[in-house]
Amino acid sequence: MDSYSFYPWQIEAFRRLEGKSAVLSAPTGSGKTWVAYLWAGLVDVEGRRHLPSRPILFTAPIKALSNERYMDLRRMGFDVGIETGDFKKNSEAPIICCTQEIYTMKYARRRGIGLVIDEFHYIFDDPDRARAYIDGIRLTHPESPILVMSATFGGADKVGRYLSHLAERPFELFESHERATKLLYKPRHPLSTARIHDALVFVFSQRGAAELADLIAENRPPVSDEGQARLEDLAAILDVPSIDAPLRRGVGIYHGGMLPKEKLLVESAFRERILDVVVGTNALALGVNLPAESVVFGQLVRYHDRRPISKNEFLQMAGRAGRKGLFDRGYVTWLKNSPCESRGTETGAVFRRLLQAAPERASVTLRPEFGKLLREEISVADEARYISRYSLPQADTRLVEEELRDGLRRIAKAVRRLVPASQRQRFRDILADIWYGEMDIDENLEMAILFHLKERPQAMTAADVLEPFERNYLQALLKVKRFANRLPQGYGFEGLAELNEAVDAIDPTIYGFEERLDEIEGDGAESAGPFEEA
Repeated sequence: MDSYSFYPWQIEAFRRLEGKSAVLSAPTGSGKTWVAYLWAGLVDVEGRRHLPSRPILFTAPIKALSNERYMDLRRMGFDVGIETGDFKKNSEAPIICCTQEIYTMKYARRRGIGLVIDEFHYIFDDPDRARAYIDGIRLTHPESPILVMSATFGGADKVGRYLSHLAERPFELFESHERATKLLYKPRHPLSTARIHDALVFVFSQRGAAELADLIAENRPPVSDEGQARLEDLAAILDVPSIDAPLRRGVGIYHGGMLPKEKLLVESAFRERILDVVVGTNALALGVNLPAESVVFGQLVRYHDRRPISKNEFLQMAGRAGRKGLFDRGYVTWLKNSPCESRGTETGAVFRRLLQAAPERASVTLRPEFGKLLREEISVADEARYISRYSLPQADTRLVEEELRDGLRRIAKAVRRLVPASQRQRFRDILADIWYGEMDIDENLEMAILFHLKERPQAMTAADVLEPFERNYLQALLKVKRFANRLPQGYGFEGLAELNEAVDAIDPTIYGFEERLDEIEGDGAESAGPFEEA
């Protein structure tokens, strides 16, 4: 790709935001990323690529999106690195793609960088991850501009003011409601499973996704012999031992409990149009590049709380419909007589109510830093003030302080239960030293027990301990890897090489995703040509 033709709104956004810290709010699929490339100095308004004048960091909420951004920039011919906590490559490159946790821990205090935070709306629904974003933005050097990108949400102006308060610098706001494709809602024209094609279908459970994929596949012939052969090739490249029956009829399944290699198989087959339908959970809405003509809601009320999804979630999922150059119109509708919908719910009525509802106001909830409290690096009162001040809306400091004290009492009670009185101080010291913010109280206590029993415990033992807390064993292994990378001096695991081998045996795309994707693409991702010097 030698150049890119910009939409007028993208040029307008760039002119407004150039050189500034800013919030860019625009619909899913509208082309925010190219505004970020302009803002970062990677391309000019003629679409020509340039070497960046400063180090540029792109953060994303999940590793898969960091991988995708890394591959995109590499295909454009840039010298780019990646770091996600369990994988690192070319980390001295002038452009780095990383998770927000890595940015906050390693890069935030560096001077003279440019920071692009993608999918910022993610933090509104995930308090466990919000702290990494808030701390990272606060720690970013005043000389380093920040571009925060998000899908449209309620109160973008309020979020702009919040970020200005957070970072103690002005944030320019550019809000666009333009889409590259027209989005058409069909509230009174539901689809049956027999009529679904070129679509992403949303449900909210792994079981529901599998059940609905089977129903849709029943109404379809097998994909062509050529498609079957390509599926076999993709599965072999990605080391997926078996192909689910719906895939052979053009229907994929996608949810958070799948292995990354299984998701990559679905993504690759869908992009090559071997599949034209993917049934999945809201994991599909996290920016993964799956171009579809339609979005179909097979469920709108979640089982666990019997409440409809939020308007912001609805918009984020609906926005996946349509893709310029493939589907110039996107259609959004619902599934008639869905077997996945909560009992007693009339999906069409909920769909129509959500269409009329206003977007919810953005909110940010912060989790406590119990490690700092246990190490006495910060007082309960100071931590309560921090959480109160940087929550959105601001929280009641007295209530936050009481919640902190409740948490500390729970930890103290657990320590008394777990170890004899004579060993408690040593155990408390270990717990304080190794506390890891990505793990909850019980997980941290389990890790402290391991280090209390043995100076250098086995990494595989730690994974066995964490497995009950995770979606699958691979996630437990990767959490141990990230945890090991954060341990302070004097602490460490034995057997990390064995752990890496176990990760690679389960899913070789964790450490080898780049090589596998190159093989899928044929000759590999070639440079897009020489740069224009900035």
